[in-house]
Amino acid sequence: MPNFLSTINIFFGFLSLLAVFHGRHLLAAFFIIIAAVIDAFDGIIARLTKTQSNFGIEFDSFADAISFGVAPSFLLYFWGFRPVVPSGPSILFCFIFLTAGILRLARFNILQRIKESKKSYLGLTVPSASLLLAAIVLNHPQPIGEKVYASLLAILVVILSFFMVSTLKYKNFLNFNFRQRIDIKSSLFIAIIICGLILYPEISLLSIFSLNVLSGPSIFVFNLFKKKVQKKIKQKEAEIPE
Repeated sequence: MPNFLSTINIFFGFLSLLAVFHGRHLLAAFFIIIAAVIDAFDGIIARLTKTQSNFGIEFDSFADAISFGVAPSFLLYFWGFRPVVPSGPSILFCFIFLTAGILRLARFNILQRIKESKKSYLGLTVPSASLLLAAIVLNHPQPIGEKVYASLLAILVVILSFFMVSTLKYKNFLNFNFRQRIDIKSSLFIAIIICGLILYPEISLLSIFSLNVLSGPSIFVFNLFKKKVQKKIKQKEAEIPE
């Protein structure tokens, strides 16, 4: 079943590429989001059925490389850069995103083999970076027509690429126990998300994926600040005479 879902993941990544070539950028972004949903279920089912294997890990990585590496890169080129940016820089920024995604997938496979903790990820996941780009396209499906916005998109691509290859820790929100009861606060939070997705799907998706991308740097800054505070407290305690 997990390998079957990986195949469906590839299928929607392929559909996204076809949509980009036909100038249907909104549909291409939608296919990337569907592929991400299927990829999430792929991992959940593999853990529940205990059918994880080396072949499945490699196959899933190839699927992710197509759906969240190649497809978003082509979407970036034809939707974001090609209309206003020369071919050289356009290709460069798209290639940076693709390369960072492939490197992130390769590192993930290595960490999988050494039984890295499932509670968090090292670096921004490739689907998370692609989902943010897809959400931006959903909110603005027309190709970018001004160099200012293309420049901002280029900065975003560089930031996302850096986050993918960085050592920032991102919480794994898909690592949950189906047998564990959901508390009241979590239930309320889930209800708010569902209502937002129904009433304002484009804005809600963009907000959720943006917060997910920013969660890694936020956790890093919080932990850094926490360590500094603890260090100052220890220094003050050491200065107090016995």
